[in-house]
Amino acid sequence: MTLYVSKSSIKGFNETNLRLNDPSCLVTTNGSHIIASVSLNSCGTQVEETLDELIFKNKMTSFDQLQDVITREHQFEIQFICKFPKKSRLSASFEAQKSDYLFTEIPFGNFSYLFQFYDSSAFTKVINPNTYPVKVKLKNMIYMGISVQSSLSNIRLFVESCRATPHDNPNDPIYYDIITNGCTKDKTTKVYSGSLKEFRFGLEAFSFIGDYEQVYITCTVLLCGAGDPKTRCAQGCTNSSSSRRRRSLVSETQRYFISQGPLRLARTSSGSPGSSLNLNILVITVVFIWPLSWLLGL
Repeated sequence: MTLYVSKSSIKGFNETNLRLNDPSCLVTTNGSHIIASVSLNSCGTQVEETLDELIFKNKMTSFDQLQDVITREHQFEIQFICKFPKKSRLSASFEAQKSDYLFTEIPFGNFSYLFQFYDSSAFTKVINPNTYPVKVKLKNMIYMGISVQSSLSNIRLFVESCRATPHDNPNDPIYYDIITNGCTKDKTTKVYSGSLKEFRFGLEAFSFIGDYEQVYITCTVLLCGAGDPKTRCAQGCTNSSSSRRRRSLVSETQRYFISQGPLRLARTSSGSPGSSLNLNILVITVVFIWPLSWLLGL
């Protein structure tokens, strides 16, 4: 697949700060046009299958720094696609909200964690799971709450870390740290007051750079005996070396991973004729259609 884009059509964007799905794949230029040329199995090209077609997709995306994995700024994107007619049948799939996380540990007994999105900083209205994925706009605040349900009253919830990934996998090699070792790492993150059994926080919405449409949030949590100064919960924000210690089997639980999502960027535009373009992300799609015999070399 080869895409030619006239430089005059993308004024205001630096041609040296454009890349494809694979960050290591940059674009070239011939003076008048920017050129992206990829094979069907390189530079992060993705393949999708419908009832009638094979679809190969890649995207030219702007960036500030090559090592960046997220952005809260308006981006420039040109998606280019090759479609190959075919005959096939696919099964349907769906996404569901995560249910409660249930655990049992001596001496804490049975307890469960609940991870939810809220519509405001008041934390009074949970976003309906039936509306997932949650649609957000760049730089708008996202509000999240983690709570524990337990029959014990003298316990404390501690959120040790949270990270965002573009897939529902906490070990995804592409990630963005929000909280690490109890310390907020994202400059827009705000922690709100709550009870000992809940943790409320918010941050500005962002998107992963590249062909990633969704964001999942995964947090590491544990419970401690309330009032015990020797627990990890009592330590709060620490550096990594000071938090390495033997866990008290009586005063605190194991660490557990809980996640929620997905969040999806709402791409909306507004403005009247003649006004400046107002897009969260400028998206142009180019589609090439080829016969399947060309793909197979027939």
